[in-house]
Amino acid sequence: IIALIFYVRRQLKLNVPILNMRVFKHYNFTLGAVLVMIDFGIILSAMYLLPQYLQNGLLVAVALTGIIMLPGGLVNALTSALAGRMYDNFGAKWPTRIGFLIAFIGAFLLSIVTTNSPIWYVILAHIILMIGAPLAMSPAQTSALNSLKGIESADGSAILNTMEQIVGALATALATSFLTLGRNSVSGSEAFRFTNGVHYGMYFTIALTVVSFIIALFVKDDGNYSK
Repeated sequence: IIALIFYVRRQLKLNVPILNMRVFKHYNFTLGAVLVMIDFGIILSAMYLLPQYLQNGLLVAVALTGIIMLPGGLVNALTSALAGRMYDNFGAKWPTRIGFLIAFIGAFLLSIVTTNSPIWYVILAHIILMIGAPLAMSPAQTSALNSLKGIESADGSAILNTMEQIVGALATALATSFLTLGRNSVSGSEAFRFTNGVHYGMYFTIALTVVSFIIALFVKDDGNYSK
């Protein structure tokens, strides 16, 4: 983060910067970029915690864990494809708001799992989360990039790709910290303690969905849509 701060300051002082950080002067790009970053954090933090919960909380075998995660992954791909069409028809405002609301529901359901939760419940919660997060992701990213013209579009794309990696690393690190905090806050079996840690990690994911929903309330559409 410190290195990134110095890098940004350097780019702002150059007459011909490697990355034009002044693209953040565009309202829709800044708002869309922030939503994309938080959404990426939601997905990575939840997808980091869920397989571990299945293996250490429900004591599911590794191979079966992959099978349980498969439906959510398929829904993620399908929703991502449909989200682009929704942006064409409605813009970014409503898909992002609805997406983050659905993601909140999915994250909440995963935050109350126990060591005895049925597999179907975990799959359902995962699917709900994988409907909401990509539903918000594609419109937010498209809205951000569509606000840029010419060479700025390349700078915007590079900035988004870079920030996704940084936010992904931060989200995973924070989720790990909350997981450890939750495990150490209770006593009992290892499965019970680990599940409590997952609760703490999911509280972090829920917080991200709430923040992103509030930010999505400020999204403005500047294009022409069918509805």
